[in-house]
Amino acid sequence: MKVLQNFVYITIATIIIVTIISSILRKKNYSKYWLPSVILIGISFLIALISFFTLDGWASMSFLFMFISVTIGSFIGTAISMLTKFKTI
Repeated sequence: MKVLQNFVYITIATIIIVTIISSILRKKNYSKYWLPSVILIGISFLIALISFFTLDGWASMSFLFMFISVTIGSFIGTAISMLTKFKTI
């Protein structure tokens, strides 16, 4: 179970990073606050796809789990950013 903790840490880190970056973009009235989420999902998908064709067995499956963790974290982080209200000066 210790190995699965890494995926939880990846998800939590992704939530924090995406929430902070999306909130900063929303404060600057940037309409594409979802862009960091899409970039992270795209990068992790590329890594998972490349590892599927180059690695065997459990190693490629771990990159699939990493992609799933980043995807979940990105969606939650973007949702938190959308739902939080911020003060404008």
